[in-house]
Amino acid sequence: MKVLGNVLLCGLAIFIGTSFWVYSGVLAATGAGHTLTYSSVDNGEIRYGGSTKYSTNRTHANSQWNSLSSVDILPDSATAIQDLTYSDVYSTETFSGTWSYNAIGADSIKFNDRVMQDRKSTWNNKTATHELGHALGLDDHDSSSYSGIIMYGSSSEVQNIQAHDKEDYNDRW
Repeated sequence: MKVLGNVLLCGLAIFIGTSFWVYSGVLAATGAGHTLTYSSVDNGEIRYGGSTKYSTNRTHANSQWNSLSSVDILPDSATAIQDLTYSDVYSTETFSGTWSYNAIGADSIKFNDRVMQDRKSTWNNKTATHELGHALGLDDHDSSSYSGIIMYGSSSEVQNIQAHDKEDYNDRW
């Protein structure tokens, strides 16, 4: 039922001419607490593929979230359907990374090479871990009182999941 509702919301957003980003914001606002109503998780796992020059940072993120063991984050295989696709973009926008939900295909994490190429590995680990947190259904925390966690929505170089990130993950899974 949730998927049907999300598809209907998407169709309505397209019909009235709003952007995908507004659609994503509407869905994010419907999450309970610090979680989203949607994620890239399919049957207890995320199968990922695609190509990124930030694979070391992706591996760091996978290790962080896999340590919690409720959801398996695994590479795509010939017998599994890809849930999440990684790619690099070069954008003049200021974002380091972004996760996008796709109701009818693989979701995506895109790393902005213009920003990330000049950053320290701690920044890029934070970006990869933060965006994978969204894929797991966790929402941004915008209050500065959360500045020491991975899911803090603003700039931070915290690269490892913290107690509050774990609480949100355990609430979701």
